[in-house]
Amino acid sequence: MKKHNIPAWIYKIPQYVPGRSKEEISRAYGIENPIKMASNENPLGASPMALEAMKKYRYMVNLYPDPLAYELRKTAAQAFNCGIEQIIAGNGSDEIIDLICKVYIEPGDEVIIPQYTFSYYEIAALSCGAHVVHVPMQGLDTDIGAIKDAIGNRTKILFIANPNNPTGVYLNKDSLSQLIGGIPDDVLVVIDEAYAPFVRADDFVSGVKIIDAEVKIIVLMTLSKSHGLAGLRVGFGIAMESILDPIWRIKPPFNVNTLAQKAGIAALKDTKFLQDTITHTWRELDYLYARFEELGLEFVPTQTNFVLVKIGENARDVYESLLKKGIIVRNMASYGLDEYIRVSVGLSHENISFITALKEILKR
Repeated sequence: MKKHNIPAWIYKIPQYVPGRSKEEISRAYGIENPIKMASNENPLGASPMALEAMKKYRYMVNLYPDPLAYELRKTAAQAFNCGIEQIIAGNGSDEIIDLICKVYIEPGDEVIIPQYTFSYYEIAALSCGAHVVHVPMQGLDTDIGAIKDAIGNRTKILFIANPNNPTGVYLNKDSLSQLIGGIPDDVLVVIDEAYAPFVRADDFVSGVKIIDAEVKIIVLMTLSKSHGLAGLRVGFGIAMESILDPIWRIKPPFNVNTLAQKAGIAALKDTKFLQDTITHTWRELDYLYARFEELGLEFVPTQTNFVLVKIGENARDVYESLLKKGIIVRNMASYGLDEYIRVSVGLSHENISFITALKEILKR
């Protein structure tokens, strides 16, 4: 068999490490219904209006979806306060990340990402032959000065998650302006706002509000967390038309399936479900904060639907012990945060079960 000439950089790409699934833990430990608090999913489920829309339009699955996702983009543009010409829809925001890298990176170019952030930025960039520059953080906060100092002649893309996954911290309006100011005009700034709906801070500003012709910015949005559509994969890129034009040219023709489009439209209109999700998230985060303080555990106040908790040098043992009790959280060793676990907000009884299990484990 003829050997394929696969680019050498492909074998340097680390595989994405997902959260453990309920099915996997059920098989491994014989637990009938594990509690999953690892992947930042919406514990309330999906928007009821989205579910109803999928049921209503299920007869259309034999037809190709709208390649422009026009109605979905129109509804999203209204929700995100941008023009329809400024938005492109994707099979989750992960696909938009892929498309950005394919368009804006050539082998040997540099891509800048903070030290602790969503790992798929690196994977997508490396798949295009880029050199990824990891910029150290100030503790768990984004170091704006260090990022700007890292920009060089080969830099083509800067990825910033705001709020950041996995730390939960954010850049406020002034910090974001400071970061954007002075960025070379040949560097694309990608601002991932997957968790923006959960922000409580008054001084947060969406990157959509600062999109203009002066700086190359593309903002990523998703309906996975806030609207409960993680399994359908509905994401968006928002930018000036000139930035989206080359992305449109390589976008797969039917990348967002019919039911995802219909569900996305309905979910964006389901303001009650979104508000219920936010209210639940904030209330349950306050519960978790209080319990962590009682246990003497350090945690990072978050602007997301998850919280990073410092367990210490036995973090992996605690993580494994929680699995055996049917509680799935995220081990942060793959991010280089060996002493931490990340906990997604669950339903009230799930959060109580997690805390109860954690107390028992820490007493050993």
